[in-house]
Amino acid sequence: MKKELGKIFIDISKLVIGGVILAGLMRQDIPPVYLFIVGGTAAVLMIIFGLVLISWEERNNN
Repeated sequence: MKKELGKIFIDISKLVIGGVILAGLMRQDIPPVYLFIVGGTAAVLMIIFGLVLISWEERNNN
């Protein structure tokens, strides 16, 4: 179950990265620096959390 949840977090991080790129291209009222800092931080945290969950599941199975 943790492995599946980890994959979901990695997929969500991909969507966040795509959203940040699209929002940057659409010239929203959000300053680009804040957009990339917040979006990048959120994506990196979700990737790390997803990879940790996957590695915990693989360790428990062995």
